[in-house]
Amino acid sequence: MIPSDQAARDRILTDLDTTILVEAAAGTGKTTSLAGRLVALIRTGRCPVEGLAAVTFTRKAAAELRARFAVLLATAARTAAGAERDRLHAAEARSERCFIGTVHAFCARLLRE
Repeated sequence: MIPSDQAARDRILTDLDTTILVEAAAGTGKTTSLAGRLVALIRTGRCPVEGLAAVTFTRKAAAELRARFAVLLATAARTAAGAERDRLHAAEARSERCFIGTVHAFCARLLRE
């Protein structure tokens, strides 16, 4: 069954030049969609892994997003070809260089820099 909001879900993964606010209830796929968007930014060459920042409100949410991102990145790297595969494999090797964390951790990082 196709979700009634499938067009919005697709837009999150494909409209990479637009800032999108996603507001939805718990368990509706926000984390999966955001992780997919991060991978899409790398796959298309729009953003290197070092340029990614995903800010959450809780450590639990950050940990979940980090785990989902790692799985989706590895899967995408295995199934891609050509330049996309190269970008995804390079990002996988340097995935610790992106920021996925809480608002407080992000601000602390900025202050340290």
